[in-house]
Amino acid sequence: MTVGLTLRSTPRFRVVALAAVATAALALTGCSSDATASDDGGTQTTTIRIAPQPIADFTPIWLGMEQGYFTDEGLDIQLVEGGASSSAQIPLLLSGNADMAATTAAAAIQARSQNMPVTIVGGLTNFAANDSVDQSGLVVAKDSSISGFRDLEGKTVAISGLKSVSEAVISAAVEKSGGAADKISFIQAPMPNLGDLVSTGGADAAFLIDPFLSKATDSGLKILGHPFPLAAPGVPGTSLVASESFVNANPDSLAKFLTALAKSVDYANQNPGAVKAALSTQAKIPLEMLANSKNPQFVAVVEPGALGTEIELLVKYGVLTDSVEAESLLTPAN
Repeated sequence: MTVGLTLRSTPRFRVVALAAVATAALALTGCSSDATASDDGGTQTTTIRIAPQPIADFTPIWLGMEQGYFTDEGLDIQLVEGGASSSAQIPLLLSGNADMAATTAAAAIQARSQNMPVTIVGGLTNFAANDSVDQSGLVVAKDSSISGFRDLEGKTVAISGLKSVSEAVISAAVEKSGGAADKISFIQAPMPNLGDLVSTGGADAAFLIDPFLSKATDSGLKILGHPFPLAAPGVPGTSLVASESFVNANPDSLAKFLTALAKSVDYANQNPGAVKAALSTQAKIPLEMLANSKNPQFVAVVEPGALGTEIELLVKYGVLTDSVEAESLLTPAN
């Protein structure tokens, strides 16, 4: 049974065109993106502009806005357009068109390795540490002769992004199982199409995340296994990233944001039905498609050790050329 959302009387979500955001910020502050305004009661509020992603990982922010956790801290969260993919998020931050962005930890690591001034300020999700709660997995055809990760040697694996953390972790899982990671052929396709590639013979296996994983198994594909719990348990998935200039200029607002984020993450973890309802509404996914899907593992903080493990895998399997110190990428308040 799906639990409905409990709404408080808070401002509606606002998705703001970038030009309008920039104009308003300049008008209010002259230069700062941390715009301050008074509401009708005279209470001072601070605006924080976040570039979202229309995926389950962003649900704590949607729910925190609905529950009023950010409003309680004197924050007005505005969701800005233009950053629907991880590759688009970092430029939004560096151009000053967003204060924070929800992006993969791998994208933040890659940016920092190229000396871009970005920092991880908080978590959103970790990949699962055990199979029973993992919302991701590799699928193969029901009659496939592939019975384990080692059998992927010499096979074609479809993933949603080349040179990604998924590619590195699948390679690590194959190697841990006694196979040769360098003999896997990875191909890229949009996540909704990956299962079809396996069904039509375009790939031997595909890495999927719910709700697409459960959809694939419902259509007759079978789960080969869960590479993240095997090779990289608990590494960061999606994180909240900001420019160093924003962090340095707004320590008080950031502290308030992290307080609200912790409450939002707790609420999301304790209300799985609300997570699915919010995802259905915000990402325009039919609720029935989410019935058998698992929710992500929501976290408010990115742990240095887990981030370090991810960095090591990205370097080892050629996703990242230059390594990065995990702690140097994390804002101390994280």
